Amino acid sequence: MRLLIDVGNSRTKFLYEKNNKLTAIEYIANEAINSNWLTKISAKVESITLASVNKNNLTAIFSKYSEQKKIPFMQVQSESERFGVFSSYQNPTTLGVDRWLTLLAAASLYKNNNVLIIDAGTATTADLLDKNAYHLGGWILPGIDTLFSSLLMNTTNVAAIQTPASTLNFGKNTSECVNNACWAATIGFIEQAIKQTKKQLVLDKVLITGGNAEGISRLLTVEHNVIDKLVFFGMQRF
Repeated sequence: MRLLIDVGNSRTKFLYEKNNKLTAIEYIANEAINSNWLTKISAKVESITLASVNKNNLTAIFSKYSEQKKIPFMQVQSESERFGVFSSYQNPTTLGVDRWLTLLAAASLYKNNNVLIIDAGTATTADLLDKNAYHLGGWILPGIDTLFSSLLMNTTNVAAIQTPASTLNFGKNTSECVNNACWAATIGFIEQAIKQTKKQLVLDKVLITGGNAEGISRLLTVEHNVIDKLVFFGMQRF
């Protein structure tokens, strides 16, 4: 059994691979990660595969633990090419590894398709992969929560409470106005990404993943697929 770990900016997702099948995703806040927690979740683990966009010392915790327990450990990094998938970045290591893994997953799940990938978490990203498995570039926007908190931090007279509801209705109080505008900005971002894609090629698939995927799915009018384990499908290829 293999433990797959995706370390984000504020929380970590993890699951297990058993007989080439993935279990349900589990979550933990980054500040709660320590060796005691690792001991609990890795009792029957034969290897650990890690991807991390976090800049702190969490990677060292995982690698040190694996070394102490003699568990094979691999950290996935973004590359210029892997499994026949090609990055568009001149410096490929600067492409977020979560974005790279979604490209690897999309190339495997939807071979010979032009795919637009939306990953909606702390940031909302759009990445275009053509049918020849070439990454044609993408966009990065602050995520729903980041948009909301940024507005409140940078204004003095906007008092709002964040709500989980996804809607594009015009708000009738400040909280509704800010919340709904964050969703509207994100949906507009995706719709423009789709328009930009169609200027370049025939779009076959739109994939949505990340913590805000379900909320976006309820608002998006174009055909799309929600795949919550997309990053892990990419990680599974290693």
